[in-house]
Amino acid sequence: MVWRAGKYLYIRAPKPELYDLTADLGAAHNLAQSSKATLDTMAAQLDNFDRRFSGQAGKGSAELSSSEMQKLASLGYVGLQKSPASAAAVSGTDPKDKIATANKVTEAARDWPKPDLAIAAIEPVVSADPNLYLAQYTLGVELARKGQYVEAAKHLHKAIELQPDSAWANYEIGACLLRTGDFKTAIVHLEIATGRLPAFAPAHLSLAEAYEHTGRTEDAKRERSKGQ
Repeated sequence: MVWRAGKYLYIRAPKPELYDLTADLGAAHNLAQSSKATLDTMAAQLDNFDRRFSGQAGKGSAELSSSEMQKLASLGYVGLQKSPASAAAVSGTDPKDKIATANKVTEAARDWPKPDLAIAAIEPVVSADPNLYLAQYTLGVELARKGQYVEAAKHLHKAIELQPDSAWANYEIGACLLRTGDFKTAIVHLEIATGRLPAFAPAHLSLAEAYEHTGRTEDAKRERSKGQ
């Protein structure tokens, strides 16, 4: 993700980048190692923006709480880790290293109106690199579009293992689990999603439906009112 403030351009990635566009208009000289203070300031600004955009302003962090992590672990998620606070410690696939793969996934989801075609384009990417969050998430979404909820949930499960605080992956798997009748597991994911997407009505309505199926009538009424 890219953040611009004043003369500086910051790129958040496992290999962070920082450029002074006043002196380096072509962004050829990465200052990430030599200007740590500026790098951390820019990273903090981007983190604050993320929290505001996802409804986390005032909560201090968009990361999962220890309780949420434990709930996910109890559902069979393995290797879950909280996101590092340091700008230089971002983990995962660096977009500079695998930009062609990321582009292929994005283009498949954008350019193929029918899920069958998108699935055919993304499945080889997932096979080649099963630890790519974007590919797992997108394949799960496309399978859900086709009504293959059980298979979709498998890929969304993997996406959450790779990025447990993804509000959208938690919402999508929760919606799939509603369709398969696994309401208790759906509730865990949808509670995470609604906490990070408070203005997204479908998440609240899906959570209300899951609560209703488990007899939590008052909780369902509360969530339904938030989804109006």
